Amino acid sequence: MENLFLKYMKERSGQKKTTERKMATPGPVITISREYGCPALRIAEKLTATLSAKNERMGVHKEWRTVSKEIIEQSARALNLTPSATQDLSEYKHNNLFEDIALFFSDKYYPGDAKIKNTIAKFIHDEAAEGNAVIVGRGGEVITKSIAHSYHVKLYAPLDWRAQIVSSNEGMNLEEARKTCIENDKRRSQFRDYFERGIPETEFYDVIFNCKNMTDEEIVEILVIIAETRGFVL
Repeated sequence: MENLFLKYMKERSGQKKTTERKMATPGPVITISREYGCPALRIAEKLTATLSAKNERMGVHKEWRTVSKEIIEQSARALNLTPSATQDLSEYKHNNLFEDIALFFSDKYYPGDAKIKNTIAKFIHDEAAEGNAVIVGRGGEVITKSIAHSYHVKLYAPLDWRAQIVSSNEGMNLEEARKTCIENDKRRSQFRDYFERGIPETEFYDVIFNCKNMTDEEIVEILVIIAETRGFVL
C-alpha cells in the first residue's frame, strides 16, 4: 500500500514526481516511537547529544537535533490553531462529525482532522529529509519510511511497569495510570493508521527495545553503534 502522505502530496501538486526531493540523499533520520510511559524524549535527547559529540570529535560540524514538541508547535502555527486546540492536538484528541458541528458554533477553531494530520506529516517529512534528526512520535516511522537513510525504533514495556511510571510522574493512582496508558496507545495507533492502514505496526520498526529491561544508556549505546554502521555518523 502506498504511503498516504506521499499520495496526498502527489495529488495536491498534480504531479507524480513532486514527492522526489531535489536533495540527492535525504536524511539521515532516526525515528523513535513509544508506548505511553516509555522515555522516548529522554532517550532521543541523549542520542542526539552523543551523535553530535561524535561528529564534532571527527571535525564534522553537523549537529543532530531532537524533533518532538516542535512538531506540534510548528503545525499549530501553520494551521493558526487556538491555544486550546493546540493542547488537544498535542494529546492526540481529534473530533468526530458531531463535535465538528458543535465547534462550528463555538470560538474554537479546528481546520479538520485530515488537514491537521497532513500538516503534521509535511513538517515531519521536511525535518527528516533535512537530515541529522531524531524524530519522536507522531507516526514518524510511517511518514519517513520512504527515506533510505532512516532507522526506526520502538520503545515498549509491560503495562504494569508503564503504569507505575505514569502514576509517579503524573500524580495519579495506578488504575488511572493504566487507563491513561491504554487510551494514549490507542490514540497513537489511530494516528499512525491514518497514513498506513492494515499493516502490522511491527513491520515499520527496525528494532524494538523493552524499557523495563534496558537502561537509557544501553539503548543509546546500541543506537549509536547502528548509526555508525549505517554511515549516519563517522
